[in-house]
Amino acid sequence: MRLDLNSIYSNVEDHRILSGIGAFWADLYDVSESKNFNTDFSPKGEVVDVSDDPNQVWMPEEDRKNYYAFVQDEWQFAQNWQLVSGLRYDYYADFGETVNPRAALVWATTDNLTTKLLYGRAFRAPSLNEQYVANNPILVGNDELDPETIDTLELALAYQASSRLYYGVNVFYYEIDDLINAEPIAGPVATQYKNSGKRKGHGGELEVTYQLLDNLNLAANYAYQTAEDQETNESVGQAPNHQAYARAEWQVVPTWAVNTQVNYVGEQKRSAGDPRAPVDDYTTVDFTARTQGLWRGFDIAMSVRNAFNADVRAPSPYADPRPAIPGDFPLPGRSAYVEALYQF
Repeated sequence: MRLDLNSIYSNVEDHRILSGIGAFWADLYDVSESKNFNTDFSPKGEVVDVSDDPNQVWMPEEDRKNYYAFVQDEWQFAQNWQLVSGLRYDYYADFGETVNPRAALVWATTDNLTTKLLYGRAFRAPSLNEQYVANNPILVGNDELDPETIDTLELALAYQASSRLYYGVNVFYYEIDDLINAEPIAGPVATQYKNSGKRKGHGGELEVTYQLLDNLNLAANYAYQTAEDQETNESVGQAPNHQAYARAEWQVVPTWAVNTQVNYVGEQKRSAGDPRAPVDDYTTVDFTARTQGLWRGFDIAMSVRNAFNADVRAPSPYADPRPAIPGDFPLPGRSAYVEALYQF
């Protein structure tokens, strides 16, 4: 259940103030579980309902309550300058409180160029699984977890070169604290969730859109990122450093549009201590044809994704001495979709 109450106040000159309060209640109840093995993986012989056995059930019945309040001020302090600043307070009954500020300084540098400097802090609350999972010889929860936090600084430039051509450039830097990881522990259980990680990263993105013809629009972007574990000073891995994307949208006739997109994902390095070779880069191509006002509120769309059946894989985790999943995680190959939409 959620409850939100927001207000906007603009009777202060050059200011627009947004504020709000809210609450969130979640209850994981009536959990049922049946299995034919014990927590040490020894066999039971038959499938048994263990829902009411606290020494057997994987996820106990738990609840979460969250109450929050926020305020944001949009201050137009000069003709071409605006400062947006805000603060949000959250209280969670299961782990406590967190305060997160944000600010954005916006400068209309020229008629065609806008410059933004942004700072923000955000958090991720530990999941119920990370807090309470139990009776598992591989992994156990931790009800003393704190939320993960991230502080981000970003500089963004947006340039409208003409009515048909747009450029955007973003660079960013971030730091993550209290990262939640599964860490080895002594005893019968192999690992437990803990606030044990710190990371920092930086990167940037370049995007371009160009209206080549009245019925043909082109768009492309390139992104670079790298992240480092602050405790080991080594690359985090598990994600590509380079990505590129291009899309063409062609309005063939008033009722039919076709678009083609190409997505390139660069080589993905392994995390520190993982001796396996990096995950290879890959390129996928998608095609989509879509109608717009085909017949009396009826429209269809047809698409082929990963049309050339590229071998796409996501890196699997590694934790010595447990063996890694061989071949990583295969992602979908060539696939086709048909969609029908009718509006009354």
